[in-house]
Amino acid sequence: AKCGGMCLWSQLLRRLRWEDHLKPGDIDECTEMCPINSTCTNTPGSYFCTCHPGFAPSNGQLNFTDQEVVCRDIDECRQDPSTCGPNSICTNALGSYSCGCVVGFHPNPEGSQKDGNFSCQSNNLFVWVLFKCKEDVIPDNKQIQQCQEGTTVKPAYVSFCAQINNIFSVLDKVCENKTTIVSPKNTTESFVPVLKQISTWTKFTKEQTSSLATVFLESVESMTLASFRKPSANVTLAVRTEYLDIESKVINKECSEENVTLNLVAKGDKMKIRCSTIEESESTGTTGVAFVSFVGMESVLNEHFFQDHQAPLTTSEIKLKMNSRVIGGIMTGEKKDGFSDPVIYTLENIQPKQKFERPICVSWSTDVKGGRWTSFGCVILEASETYTVCSCNQMANLAVIMASGELTMDFSLYIISHVGIIISLVCLILAIATFLLCRSIRNHITYLHLHLCVCLLLAKTLFLAGIHKTDNKTGCAIIAGFLHYLFLACFFWMLVEAVILFLMVRNLKVVNYFSSRNIKMLHICAFGYGLPTLVVVISASVQPQGYGMHNRCWLNTETGFIWSFLGPVCTVIVINSLLLTWTLWILRQRLSSVNAEVREEYKRWITGKTKPSSQSQTSRILLSSMPSASKTVRDCMLPAGAGQGRCRPLGDTQLCHVLGTEWELRVPTLVSSWMKYGVEDWGFICIY
Repeated sequence: AKCGGMCLWSQLLRRLRWEDHLKPGDIDECTEMCPINSTCTNTPGSYFCTCHPGFAPSNGQLNFTDQEVVCRDIDECRQDPSTCGPNSICTNALGSYSCGCVVGFHPNPEGSQKDGNFSCQSNNLFVWVLFKCKEDVIPDNKQIQQCQEGTTVKPAYVSFCAQINNIFSVLDKVCENKTTIVSPKNTTESFVPVLKQISTWTKFTKEQTSSLATVFLESVESMTLASFRKPSANVTLAVRTEYLDIESKVINKECSEENVTLNLVAKGDKMKIRCSTIEESESTGTTGVAFVSFVGMESVLNEHFFQDHQAPLTTSEIKLKMNSRVIGGIMTGEKKDGFSDPVIYTLENIQPKQKFERPICVSWSTDVKGGRWTSFGCVILEASETYTVCSCNQMANLAVIMASGELTMDFSLYIISHVGIIISLVCLILAIATFLLCRSIRNHITYLHLHLCVCLLLAKTLFLAGIHKTDNKTGCAIIAGFLHYLFLACFFWMLVEAVILFLMVRNLKVVNYFSSRNIKMLHICAFGYGLPTLVVVISASVQPQGYGMHNRCWLNTETGFIWSFLGPVCTVIVINSLLLTWTLWILRQRLSSVNAEVREEYKRWITGKTKPSSQSQTSRILLSSMPSASKTVRDCMLPAGAGQGRCRPLGDTQLCHVLGTEWELRVPTLVSSWMKYGVEDWGFICIY
């Protein structure tokens, strides 16, 4: 209505122009479908198809009419890797693509993908990287504080403080002017003189040496991190010297794809780190990793600085030695440990590993007194004569310590434990053979004993053969998993036996209680074997690295994983203790009632008030203890019988036929009565 005549006139003109193109007999072929993701254009007497932007025809022609041709998506990211610019991530999409930025960068608001000028800029214009200055390196150490106070130091501290100040002077250059450009080459040149004089560290005390080592290691780390503040154009940079090797890598596009692993080499040592670990480090600004290998430090930071809370390795009987260079993993970001994907370190052995030696991966742990080697956070993946592979959930300074075969235990304890286990295995085999071969004793109770004995036999055999097979981490973890399962199964079968015993004692009056309740062994087996399986599966899912340690194939006790075994075991012990107490209480009540009945019957016999009743369930006749009764007693208890009395054994009971009546002589009741009431002559109690 608003257009008026002008709109009608323009529509008419367009109609006339279109009809001019359509000659008599011309068909609009565009009613026929072109391939998907394409546009159809009609022409006089013909038509052609054109692919949408972001798609390309399979025949390579811009316009086509062949129905066999398809329009395929163009991968712009592969066609031109620089589409999104530097420090970016290009992601292909159907008919298009999208741009993003790598870790530590964000999109530049002044550009856009639509305009074709997308770019990434750093999260921090000054690209700060966290590193320590001298006041941050073990600040509570009293010896280092004395060197920094500026006062006259004691003669014993002169040489020590000189070394400390030499190291701190390198840090001061960077900390005083934080715009100073630092490169790995500068770092190497600064610290090589310190390593050349490392042999002089042996004259210091153990505490001074550990403090000096901590200062040196953390200073190298800080200088390496400082080199990432303004990285050079080279993404990967390696500096090799006689005393120190550093290889660093600035992360740009290397982690744009999934499941990427970076490899760094220093001397003969290697470090493998996944991009997922780098992203987990929460790095801001430039993201980088570095690997350092020191020559000569292993002679100073030797096995005497090793402290293991798992075993008494530092006793005089144990032989330990350093067998690798000291290496260090360095990464930007605040998070340094607790990574989901472990960092893999391959350390070259200084001397070939012997068969009786066991390697231990140790990391340098800093404390107020300086530092020490600890096995916490690292496990052995593989050990050969020439190298050792360590898996660690942290970025740290590492080394390998070799422990000789005496690591397990002293000879006397070894003999006692192994002889005891072997004797136990022999007894278990005999018990299993008895339960299987003796048909006369086969019942549900012996069936439970059989399962318990089999679990104990397998657990102890595997313990004896595989507890120290720590050379292969995977094999050691499998052994630990089976030991976990078998020992748990033993305790759960003990729980089953305790429950069955309690039910039987509680229902003493029910003959053959177990069979009368129709308890299916299949359900009991599901409990005895199913629950341990459930515990092991859940434990392995939550913490798979908890199986296997550096010195034994058992559950890791450092991370609390051992409670996946101790928890169920303590629960079973508590339940069994309660059931045992309850069972003894029930037995006490039963025996008290029996003694009361015996006492009452004895009183009736004394007063002559005993009257047998045919209505009673258990009418008791107490024979007098006269000499004339002795013959009756003897005749009743003889196997062949004489005169009118004969007996047949039935456990601790004698079924007697006396004067045509069947009597049941209960020996324990008789003995109890004699001891309680002091009956001096022959006599017995018969129940019919």
